[in-house]
Amino acid sequence: MEAASTTGLLSGFIALLSLFVLKPMAIRVDLLDRPDHRKVHKGAVPLVGGLSAFLGLSIAWLAGMPLAEGYGLFLVCAALLVVMGAVDDARDLPAKFRLGAQVALGALLTFGSGVSLESFGNLFGFGAINLGMLGPLVTIAAVIGATNAFNMVDGIDGLAGSLSLVALLSLAILFAASAGFNLELALSLGIAFALLPYLMANLRIPPFRKKIFMGDAGSMFIGFAVVWLLVNGTQPGAMAFRPVTALWLIALPLMDMVAIMVRRARKGQSVMKPDREHLHHIFMRAGFSDREALIMITGIALLLAAIGLLGEFFQLPEWFMFTAFIGLFTVYDWGLSHAWRLLVVFRRRKVAG
Repeated sequence: MEAASTTGLLSGFIALLSLFVLKPMAIRVDLLDRPDHRKVHKGAVPLVGGLSAFLGLSIAWLAGMPLAEGYGLFLVCAALLVVMGAVDDARDLPAKFRLGAQVALGALLTFGSGVSLESFGNLFGFGAINLGMLGPLVTIAAVIGATNAFNMVDGIDGLAGSLSLVALLSLAILFAASAGFNLELALSLGIAFALLPYLMANLRIPPFRKKIFMGDAGSMFIGFAVVWLLVNGTQPGAMAFRPVTALWLIALPLMDMVAIMVRRARKGQSVMKPDREHLHHIFMRAGFSDREALIMITGIALLLAAIGLLGEFFQLPEWFMFTAFIGLFTVYDWGLSHAWRLLVVFRRRKVAG
């Protein structure tokens, strides 16, 4: 626990220093986010929040944590993903190239570390669903899914950072409560602390006066790291939590991504096509400010993560937790599909209030 706390504090301090170094560099190399038809912020904003978080975590890790057990390979793969994300932030890489790179890095981490999903657990009440030879392929798919889930949810100030903290701190609670997960605990806290300076700057919390954005480099790194922690925490024989619990820890990013991609597919559109149909867009069209939407969505994420944690600590049946999650997703998908009706209700109540 002491090593994990030290790694976390050090990563946060280095990330803070990195921000002051990276901001002027971003201006020189034009690593900036400018307003367009989908982005309504004012002025060019440096895209260095994710870079600062990765630098904070990686330098702190190299200073005192081991590179064995796949963690060295994780840092290498994460570094390559961050570099690709930074190039994408600056030059807009093709979606197919980004997807191919994610597949390659997911495969490198999975096969190189030898760590992959082996079971979905007892989701239907008839016994554990073992993956066997499909485990590595399912793990690669999970890496791609989580990487894009956190990338797609990065739509308003503070949202990707706040949802990342919900997932990471929930994971830290689970790892701290289990024996033999010191490295996973250190990684969870390391990334969480490294995100705090970015989040403060993004929300312009003093002493920060000018905002920065996370960028694709940061959101993809977060998703990549979270899924690595989820896979490590659900290994048979040394399990910190059951696979079904993972769904609740990243419930909002996961449901938002799947629901939006299904909706795009139904319309015959590319599932990777950007739009303004995400949950935070619906809140804002309902008349809420971006800060109000942030608070409400983060509150919902905290509630769902708390349900997952309680289900794990009280060992509620896996089939029950899975059925509840599918029910929740069904309601969420219906809500997105009928957002216009919900908007009318919200607006009426807001006007009446």
